[in-house]
Amino acid sequence: MRRLIFTLTGFVIAFAAVAAAGVLLADIARISQAEGAYMMGVFFFWAPLGGVVGAIAGFLMARPRA
Repeated sequence: MRRLIFTLTGFVIAFAAVAAAGVLLADIARISQAEGAYMMGVFFFWAPLGGVVGAIAGFLMARPRA
């Protein structure tokens, strides 16, 4: 159960962090928002990818210590 909680927490935190970074980057770097293509890339590719990496990190952090 501990691994599941850590995995889900890692996924949610990493997804939110990558999504927030993508939104802030658009404001800072003045990235074009033509037809929403940039945000679609952020929310359908980069944020889930960050979530998967966060889930893997959470899973590894919850492993039993020897």
